[in-house]
Amino acid sequence: MKNAIQKWFKWMGGFSLLLALSVLILSGCQPVQKSVSENVGPYEKNFEIIGSEKEALIGKVNPAIFNTVDRSNKTTIQIDRDVFTKEGVKVKLQTGRFEISGYPAGNIFIYDENGDLVIREIVGHTGGVGSLTVDIEKAYTVFADGGYDHVSFIPVPTQLSNDLNAGIWEVGLDIEAGEYTFGSEYGLGYVEIHEEDKEPVLYEVIGGNEIGSKSRVKLTEGQKIRITGISLVNFKPVKE
Repeated sequence: MKNAIQKWFKWMGGFSLLLALSVLILSGCQPVQKSVSENVGPYEKNFEIIGSEKEALIGKVNPAIFNTVDRSNKTTIQIDRDVFTKEGVKVKLQTGRFEISGYPAGNIFIYDENGDLVIREIVGHTGGVGSLTVDIEKAYTVFADGGYDHVSFIPVPTQLSNDLNAGIWEVGLDIEAGEYTFGSEYGLGYVEIHEEDKEPVLYEVIGGNEIGSKSRVKLTEGQKIRITGISLVNFKPVKE
């Protein structure tokens, strides 16, 4: 009987120790509770992407993005090219502002006079964005890869709008300066805000009227907006 009681106490002692250790381990695995404001980071607040992820998504920014060409389109004409080879085609355009589209879908690469990439985008009727709108210098080279059967380069006028498709836009020329909330009805992509001698700002855009992202931004004259991965972004002025 005495041995049985000793064994029972010994077993209970071991069980208590195991239970205590389990509680300590579990409590150690739980993060320290923070207030809601402490838990909400820049992304959750405004869908802004920061740090190494931002650097990887934006990549190297070509200073040519800040150039504004003669947009009068006095000497520009629509160019249509068929793509017969897997290697794709190179296209030279006159200076102006163009909307680029293609069928079925492929990559559009735009290089400056030094051969450095200005922008790359998947454009097409069956994939990527519907069209790409950019300033083109006469010295630039546009390359459409072998995914296309046909590509078109259409001169477009400059006019103020709150609906911007994929491409590069200038605040003051293409959209008025001011404070906006922006989002999209569908798709997934990014809005980059560029300003000379400042770090670019990157926002993720998740499409959807009800559950999609809504970001707030203050646009100032001369800033460049680069929209990638999504066909259309709507900017809604903030009413004070």
